[in-house]
Amino acid sequence: MIVIAPLMTHALIDHPYRLMLASFTLLCASMLPAHAEGFSACSDAYYSGIYPEFTNTKLAQDTQPLCFDGFAVMYSARSRTPLWSAEHLTRERLTQAKTIDRQDSFHEESRLPRSARASLEDYSGSGYDRGHLAPNADMATRSQQYDSFSLANIAPQSPRNNRYIWRNLEEATRDLTEQYGEVYTVTGVAFLGSELTQLDNRVLVPSHFYKVVYIPALDSAGVYYAPNDESERVEVISLDELEANIGIDVLPILDASRRDDVLALPLKAGEPLGETQVSETPSWMVFVAALLKWLVNQLSA
Repeated sequence: MIVIAPLMTHALIDHPYRLMLASFTLLCASMLPAHAEGFSACSDAYYSGIYPEFTNTKLAQDTQPLCFDGFAVMYSARSRTPLWSAEHLTRERLTQAKTIDRQDSFHEESRLPRSARASLEDYSGSGYDRGHLAPNADMATRSQQYDSFSLANIAPQSPRNNRYIWRNLEEATRDLTEQYGEVYTVTGVAFLGSELTQLDNRVLVPSHFYKVVYIPALDSAGVYYAPNDESERVEVISLDELEANIGIDVLPILDASRRDDVLALPLKAGEPLGETQVSETPSWMVFVAALLKWLVNQLSA
């Protein structure tokens, strides 16, 4: 299955341009990275089916894409954590999620080799929380909820960050989904600096957590970015700044004019969304320009 195929049914593309996109699809099919096949079963978790790209290629070593029920994960055997988890949130999904009570079921990920996976013992007595990247409260079925407790979706998180700051940001993201109908979100971790620590000399502790929030109705994105400590600090930054920090282009299909804008995301549910610039460029032109950028990146890779 070709991951780029969902682009051809994008609602913003008028009929006269579909033939042009079909040609692009055939041209790109043979150049897709190896991870594309791994995400083919869960491409709907990513906006237009296009997943993040590593601009720092060292990060791609020993990684494995994993499809779960309700979200997608890029897992790193080097850190024994996910690098990111991606979700497509809708108003209907969150309405269903509210009917399900939380049932903790943290478990090792059996699809990973034992040498590459984190274990429950790694976190025991560590002083860090088992922090969800794709949060339990986003899950609309028991199957999705169970999958969210896989340690492949978990990273060591500072208790105060996890229980206060990050919880507020997750609630704010769900609130935006309620307001605008749908949101694409990619939640990830970064390992910056030279003094990183490990749990049990196995699981690498992230220096930062981030959450990219893209709102299709606004064609705009913002990024929550927080150090993984007890400081309760959080910034809202642009996609370009995030890429410069972490070496990953989280939304490669997004038009360049959107990447250095900062959508002023609320820090708590119920707070108003800050002003953002909305393009007056026709949607099909924005989409084709983004596709061309993606194609050029693949040719030069």
